[in-house]
Amino acid sequence: MPLYYAYGLLLLFYILLVLEFMIPTGGLVGIAAVVTIVSALAVAFAHSMTAGFTLLIIVAITTPLIFVAVIRVWPHTPIGRRILNRRPGETNEGRAKRTLANGTPLDDLVGHIGIAKTHLLPSGLVKVDDVRLDAVSLGMPIDAGQSIIVTKVEAGKIYVRPISEAERVAAEQAKAVSPETSEPPVSPPSLENPPESFDFDTLDLDSSPN
Repeated sequence: MPLYYAYGLLLLFYILLVLEFMIPTGGLVGIAAVVTIVSALAVAFAHSMTAGFTLLIIVAITTPLIFVAVIRVWPHTPIGRRILNRRPGETNEGRAKRTLANGTPLDDLVGHIGIAKTHLLPSGLVKVDDVRLDAVSLGMPIDAGQSIIVTKVEAGKIYVRPISEAERVAAEQAKAVSPETSEPPVSPPSLENPPESFDFDTLDLDSSPN
């Protein structure tokens, strides 16, 4: 097989690698990129050992450089701004103070329960307090329709995790019975004053029964 096939596959690998960061496909483009580069190396080694090792060295040098370049550009792309909840030119401080359209600060969403509207692999759409939001799953994929809870808001990003039905019911009950509505017990005034505050000289000791 001609060697230019290997370099054509290498070019396709670079394109797929960039698209993996630009398009939310849940890793499918990344898998295609891996298959492409393996095929390119197989073609190169089938041509000759020299061509194979040359292509391997090129991949080892250029792939990290592409990763660094894409990571720097990614926050300024449409998909990057959506996931980071950031507008062009907005700083980390500005993102931390962002609010929803109804005026609710993002930080106030922590502990709120919602539902995943799309698959979170790890990012996707959730619905919390009747508002659709971009969110990131913590540690595991979340299926569409699964109940979620907001665990933290960091640099304008909303992090969620899946919860079971039992957890959802318990959290809603705990939210309904807010500790702020209960008043602490009031102790008698005599128990609130130290013993030194009593004036024992004014006590009528003669009035005590014999």
